[in-house]
Amino acid sequence: MSVYILASASINPVTELRDTLLPAAAARPEGRRCAAREPDYKMYIADANVRRRMSRVMKMGVAAAVQCLSQTGRQPDAIITATGWGCLSDTEKFLRNVLENGECLLNPTPFTQSTFNTVGAQTAIVLKNTNYNTTYVHRGFSFENALLDAMMRIREGEAVQALVESYDEHTGASFKIMERMGFWRQGAVCGEGVQCFVLSAQPGAGGRVRLRDVLCVFGGELQPLREKLALFLQKHRLRPEDVDMLLSGSAGKDSGCPYCRMVEGVFKTVPVARYKPFFGDYPTVSSLALWLAGRLIAQQQAPRWLLDAPPEQINRIVIYNHYKTKNHSFLLVEREQ
Repeated sequence: MSVYILASASINPVTELRDTLLPAAAARPEGRRCAAREPDYKMYIADANVRRRMSRVMKMGVAAAVQCLSQTGRQPDAIITATGWGCLSDTEKFLRNVLENGECLLNPTPFTQSTFNTVGAQTAIVLKNTNYNTTYVHRGFSFENALLDAMMRIREGEAVQALVESYDEHTGASFKIMERMGFWRQGAVCGEGVQCFVLSAQPGAGGRVRLRDVLCVFGGELQPLREKLALFLQKHRLRPEDVDMLLSGSAGKDSGCPYCRMVEGVFKTVPVARYKPFFGDYPTVSSLALWLAGRLIAQQQAPRWLLDAPPEQINRIVIYNHYKTKNHSFLLVEREQ
């Protein structure tokens, strides 16, 4: 079952939270890390005492949710959160306290805020929402599983509108550890971000951007991935040339990733836009690609920094993402005609 994207919001390294259009110019991040452009939190979280107790990623998550829901004007029937890394800064703070205080007289706040469901829970508290609330922590499939949960709940009539939110942050320590583990090879940039979507079975007044399907493929073999992609297109009676744009999860044109080369080869006649060189890479970066696809379809044009030769019309986009060459996902996004 497909769902409509009634509203979306993003905190990322390129755009501001309230931007409705993609910027005409954007620069690639300097170095191997890029940080999200944070908004003025006073506009979204009025209580100064509440803001003071929140961690950085918690404030980003709540602000993005408030901005997203301001476009629909109603409470969601479900809040579904996704993350791969969780609240890293609070986790680091708690572990540092354990070491420095010899496991004695520890402040419980960093521990309670380090759990993965903190952002979803805090969002519900700020919104005073007591509906269905859950968090998915499935590494590179976290956001895709959150989408599938929302789509099933809408299909079964358990929700009219669902808020799906993803978040991931990085810190200096986490970057160094992951770099030693080989995370940022082949020109990859470490990124972070928060994305929110309001999904519904019915289109909204603001547009008719539709998420038609989500496909997850686990494994490191090229041929099964190629076959699953072919079946994915056949299921929707599509040929590669029927797609107006491919949003590829490649770290760059010369990244050397065989999976990205294979997928881009399938769509060889289709314009390819690579989003990770500008927004960075993290477990839930496919949510950024979905937000970007919605913006491109709404604008009906792509900025030159993203695509050298944009198509005349952007009505159908396929998103491909992979995390550590094991978690592969495809999203089909369309403009309702």
